[in-house]
Amino acid sequence: MGIHWVTPPEKIIDGLDAYHKKAMVAIHAVATRWGQDVQNQARANAPWQDRTANARTGIFFVVDGFGLPPIVGEMSESAMMYMSDVVAISGDAENLVVAVGHTVFYGKFLEVSGKWAIIMSTIQGNLKNLNAQLQQLFAG
Repeated sequence: MGIHWVTPPEKIIDGLDAYHKKAMVAIHAVATRWGQDVQNQARANAPWQDRTANARTGIFFVVDGFGLPPIVGEMSESAMMYMSDVVAISGDAENLVVAVGHTVFYGKFLEVSGKWAIIMSTIQGNLKNLNAQLQQLFAG
């Protein structure tokens, strides 16, 4: 004697699909917050002396993928005017891309010089934080 619950497979599938969509939106939100933090830190800690502020205000982040609209960090209008050879990397329905880059054409030279590089060190310094945020998202 007892109760025996039977759940139709379509209800389980619908529930899993809804959970998947909510999880992708939550991951996208965490990635966006993380990208904004990395952008802000890179701007604040860039080791060069500003002449025009275009390089500093032209550091930006992009989050794209999971079929959601892309999010792009704010850039100054003057920095956007120098956006000539920025390569766009796109995510898709199954992959999320978080990118941090420069709008100014000479940003690549700042990054490869070693002395003025800021983006990779900032990303690397924040990867543990991203991992912790994602772990926290799915804990409990």
